[in-house]
Order: sequence, then C-alpha cells, then structure tokens
Amino acid sequence: MFVYAVILSSQSIHADSQFQASNSKISLVTESLTLTENDELLVGIKFELEEGWHTYWENPGDAGEGASVNWSLSNGFEASEILWPGPHRIPVEPLMTFGYNDEVILLTKISSLKNASFPLDIKAKVGWYTCKDICIPQEGEVSLEINKGEILLTEESAEIDEYLSTVPVDFEQLYRIERLDDKFFLQTDIGEGDHYQDVYFFPKAYGLTAYSDDQKYEKNLNSFILEISASKAQLNFDAFEGVIEATNSEETSYFNISYPLEDEKAENNQSIILLLLFAFIGGLILNIMPCVFPILSIKILRFMDHSENSSTKTYKFGLYYSFGVILSFLVIALVLLLLKSSGESIGWGFQLQYPIVISVLFYLFIALGFMFMSNLVFGGQLGQLSSVARVNNESLESFLTGILAVVVASPCTAPFMGSAIGFALLQPGINSIFIFLSLGIGFALPYFILSVKPSLLTFLPKPGAWMETFKQFMAFPMWGSALWLLWVLSGQVDSDTVVMVLIGGLLISLSLWLLEKNTSEIKWVKWLVRLVALAFVLFSVSIIPTSYSEKDTQSQEELVYSEVLLDQYRNSQEIIFLNFTADWCITCKVNERVALKTKSVKDIIKQKNIKYLEADWTRKDSDIAQKLEEFGRTGVPLYLLYPSQGEPTILPEILTEDTLVRYLTEIN
Repeated sequence: MFVYAVILSSQSIHADSQFQASNSKISLVTESLTLTENDELLVGIKFELEEGWHTYWENPGDAGEGASVNWSLSNGFEASEILWPGPHRIPVEPLMTFGYNDEVILLTKISSLKNASFPLDIKAKVGWYTCKDICIPQEGEVSLEINKGEILLTEESAEIDEYLSTVPVDFEQLYRIERLDDKFFLQTDIGEGDHYQDVYFFPKAYGLTAYSDDQKYEKNLNSFILEISASKAQLNFDAFEGVIEATNSEETSYFNISYPLEDEKAENNQSIILLLLFAFIGGLILNIMPCVFPILSIKILRFMDHSENSSTKTYKFGLYYSFGVILSFLVIALVLLLLKSSGESIGWGFQLQYPIVISVLFYLFIALGFMFMSNLVFGGQLGQLSSVARVNNESLESFLTGILAVVVASPCTAPFMGSAIGFALLQPGINSIFIFLSLGIGFALPYFILSVKPSLLTFLPKPGAWMETFKQFMAFPMWGSALWLLWVLSGQVDSDTVVMVLIGGLLISLSLWLLEKNTSEIKWVKWLVRLVALAFVLFSVSIIPTSYSEKDTQSQEELVYSEVLLDQYRNSQEIIFLNFTADWCITCKVNERVALKTKSVKDIIKQKNIKYLEADWTRKDSDIAQKLEEFGRTGVPLYLLYPSQGEPTILPEILTEDTLVRYLTEIN
C-alpha cells in the first residue's frame, strides 16, 4: 500500500521534463531544444534506477513488461517507434529476463513536417516496471518545449549518441536459420572478418525461443553457428526475428536479424498426410508379420468355409471382419491417448506388459487349438470364433475374428509403423485418431478385397474331407502361439507362477474335453459335467498372475541399459549399439536371430570394441519409455548406433545381417 501511495502522490506533481517515482526517475531529454521544418530530432526517455534495480526491454523474457510511451505532439509533428538499445541478460533463477540495469535512454525520432506549428509541445505519458526482489509498476508524465531554429546540441546529446550507437543495426553478413527438431541453428558467413568472443540472440516475440536455456556458440574458420533452443510453446511464426548481441574484446555490438520461416502449418499438413500413408502401408505389411501368422489360420478356415457361398454373403463377412479390426484400432487409440494424458509411459503393444493379459491370451490360444483338433461344437462350425462366445452367428464371428486379429498383431511393429504411431502418441489429438484409423484400414483391406472378389479364392480347392485334416493342422500354430506367450510370461513372473498358469491351461483343456464327451442323456449328469468344467475354468482364472515377480538380479546381463551407463560410455567416447527390445516383440526376436546374434555381427562388435546395451521393455519401465519418446517412438524395436562423437543413427526396424554389418563397419 505504501508503494502505491508513493506512486499516486508522485503523479500529482506538476508535469515537467522530470518525474520522480519510487526507486526510479524518468527525464525527457533531447539532442537540441530547437528544430526547423522538414527535419528530425532525437529525444529520449531517460530512466535512472536505484542501484540493483532494473527495467525491461521490448521483449522482457520470462517475466516483466517493456516500457510504453504515448506521445502527445503539436500539429505537424510525428514520433517514431521506440528505438530500443540492445538489451542485457538479467537472470532471475530459474528464469531469464531481458532489460537494463541502473540506467537507459529509450530514443524516439521526432519529425517536423512542412507546415509544422512551432513551438513544439512534447508530452509523453510513460508506463514502466522497476524490479529487484519485487516488481513495481510505475506511471508518469514528462513534457518539454522545442522552439523553431537551427539544431544546437545540448549537454545530453553526447549521452544520446552513446545510446544511439547501441541501437541494433541490420546484420550485413550472409546468414540463414534452420530448425531441426526443438533447436534453431543460426549459421552465418563472416568472410575475412574477425570472430566474436561470444554471440547471444534476443528474440523480439514471445514464444520463439526458450529463454532460460543456454545458447551454444561455435566458431569455424570463416563462419559461426549459434544453437538456440526453441520454445516449448507451440506457436507459429512467419520469421525468426530478433537481436544478436556480438561481443569482442573492445566492444559489444547489436544487430537486427529477420529470416523467413517455412509455413509450419503447411509443413505439418504434409507431414500428417505422409504419416497417414505410412500408417496405411504399415497396416498392410502387418498382415504378414510373424505375430499375425496364427490368426491367419482362422482367416483361411473362414475362406474355405465360404468358398462356395454367394458373393453377397462373403462380402458381408469381410465387412464385419473389417469393422472389428477398425473398431479395435480406434479403441486402442483412445485407451492409449487417455493413459498418455494421465501421465502413463506406454506404447504400442503395451497390453503384453501385463501378466494378466498374457495369461488370458495363453488360455484363449490353448482353447482355440483344442477346438480345432476336436469335434467340440457350440452351435456352429468348428473353428468359428463365435464358438468361444457360444453364439451361432457368422457375422458376429467375423467381427470377433477382426478383434482377435488386432490383439494378436499388437506386439508386432511393421515397417513404416514406428514413426506414424510415435507421432500419434507423442502429439495426441484428432490426428492421432486418423493415424490409427489409417492403420486399421490398411490391416483390414486385404481380407476385405478377397471378400468383395471371391473369384480371387479360386486357388483354394473345393471343400472336402481334406478340410478336417487342415482344420486339425491349424491347431498347432495356436499352441505354438500359446508356448510363445508362456515364454513372454516367464520374463515377467517366476517359474512357480509359470507352472501355475500351465496348470490353468491344462484345466482349460480338460474342461473342453469334458464338454466334448458330455453326451449323456441323463439331464443331471449333463449339468454336473458342465458344473465341473465351469469349476475348472474358474479355478484357472483365479490363478492368473496380476503383478510382476521380483527380478533375479543375478541373472541380469552386465550391460543392461541405464541412462547412467549410456552417459558414461558417451563421455568416454565409446561406440555404442543400443537395442530396445522385449520378449513379447516377435519382430525384435526375429531380428536378433537373423542379424544381431549372428557370428559376423558379434565379430565386428568385438573387433571394434562396440559397447552393446540392451533396453528390455518386457516389463513396464518408464525410463525406457521416456528414452523411446526422445526418438519419436512409442514401441519396440528401436536400434540406435552411437558414434564416438555426435548424434546416433536410427537403424531400420527390420534388420538383415548384411544391413547391420554395413552400419557397424561404417561407424567410427
């Protein structure tokens, strides 16, 4: 209250060329008290601050506000915009502000027109902030009279010239601005000129750069590069505009720069279209990825069942299957986005990081395999997914098959999918939904095309006795998938828990066998068998693990990824191969078998002393999830090859031995 009382009492003072406020004083100064027609005069608002106090530049940085000056002039005179002297950095931890300590003059050019009316009465209403440990808003008025006559310099003219010399001028050297990820790079050619000792960039607009981040200045032979962190505020600018502070041993100079930036909105639109295309292609390729092979057995059986149906009926089944696929992808997208918005570190295939999900899928594949092998029927053809739901509805069966196909496909990452899903999860919004929609359309399209064009199925033989044999054979991919899921589970829980899940699978099979053999005509016997089968199923569900077992730390390899170990190797300038993998990622395991674990690759790694780190994402790990996000990914595999110095190379998601050998040979 005292501060504002001082301000109000100060404003009652008669307006003249000086105004005294708390902690500061302003004066209206001029290079001359006389002026002729069609001429210019430099005037300025001089701020004198108590020791340790400061005021702000036009862009104050992280806090504060620049001064404002409203001019009132006689007829026939005009005032320019404020000519801001080059600012200084004023750190206020953890913030960075831009302004002036102790004293500054904000200059303005007053122009007289042909029919200017003298004497010139200049009045300025000034608003400003003075800050130290606290900030105080100030406001005051100053005035001055200029008479007609030739310019005669005043005592203040030398000081005005001194501040005029610090007003930024255009930067004459060739320069350009490039943006890479979250960094701006100012690159300039200084020709034969001398290098500056230090360079700093002050942005004119809020939201262009990150004020508190350090700027990195690098001198080359005839050029320099200034690395500037972009602001985290998602704002679009037409130009990279601001002031360069260039310091050498004798003086500090200030230069204006303005460089047009590409239309980020148009560029983003192009990127979205490209990512939608990548997602669509990734969905197509996903159909032939290893993790989807088991579900192909269900599709093949359905094709055989309906190979002689009308095209209309086959089309309907394809439509329902596609609807199940697309709806599943959209549900996954919504779940992922909701979990991401709540702070969870998750990615594609996240459900297989939970023992309960793996165990349920293990039971499901055991049951499907048994039904393929047996003659068990729940009101419909064997091999129909609807039999699991006890419904005899072929449309619903096709719909549920589509859902199961997506669930089984989720551990795989096909080529082109990584960047599209990474963007979708790291930049949540409506575009994320469209990316998952495009992925679903690509995944469903081949089956839908075959359902629309049944003539493409002519390669299939006519239905006959062989179909029963083929149906039974399809049980083995189901059981193979069950074994794989059990192996994934073994990386999350202890051996005793794995045995319990195996017992649960055995009881599921036993319950299905009882139902198949339950042909008694005695009603109470039939219901008793059903109750026993139900009891086996309920017991199997009750023993499903719901959490991880403690890790056996002694069984861990020596070079397990950690950010500390990675930094240690980076500081030692080692070559590093970082492998992001998971037991549930079949693509990862195929890559390891055909490329990473081959003798030629191991020999090169040993010969070049390449440090091999493995980031195992079989279990949820927020550190690994954050590292994946740094490279725009939300799923595995991801392979990073770090040179001894510089940024890492991102290797393809699908590796071959020759490809990996080439990368390892070329790295230095």
